[in-house]
Amino acid sequence: MTLPDPTCILRGALIRAMSGDVPVETLKIGDLVQSAISGEFRPIRWIGRRALSGSSLNTEQLRKVHLPVRIVRGAFGPALPERDLHISPGHAIILGDHGVSARLLMNGTSIAQVEAMASIEYFHIELDTHDSVFANGLSIETYLESDNRHAYDNAAEYEALYPGDDPRVQKPCVQIDIPLALLELIRSKLDERAARLQAVEMA
Repeated sequence: MTLPDPTCILRGALIRAMSGDVPVETLKIGDLVQSAISGEFRPIRWIGRRALSGSSLNTEQLRKVHLPVRIVRGAFGPALPERDLHISPGHAIILGDHGVSARLLMNGTSIAQVEAMASIEYFHIELDTHDSVFANGLSIETYLESDNRHAYDNAAEYEALYPGDDPRVQKPCVQIDIPLALLELIRSKLDERAARLQAVEMA
């Protein structure tokens, strides 16, 4: 069976919760996290986990799919994100009314895929409905159920917690098909921002 591409947050990312910004790996089912769309605090329904060994990514395609994308501090604006953020290439960043996969925004500088990693530990937060949370201050999507839960190591945990409730296909909270013209505009602005960040570093 071919697993779906993962959409996840790397260990160490700080998620805005009721108790403050906390590492994603410390969150538990039932903890309250802040919606970046409504501002309300919502309970976590489930947390998907997936561990990968860097040595297992032995083809270019596997590395392209699984190695995290690094978004540098300030890539989208002042303190957006507040510190470097690593997410999977397929994970969507919420930009206005659209969710845009990190892979579509890579520019080789401020947003770029890492070249290698010894071990990867990914996490994904699920709420009752698809939403967005703050990760290192940047708005990114929560887990979107579309019969893809088996991409995670602990998929069986969900069935044990909620018997007969899977798959539970959800409606995206934002538009997932972004017009090409808008994508190009966003990429252009990101490139301009990256050039300014680089100029500051070199000054």
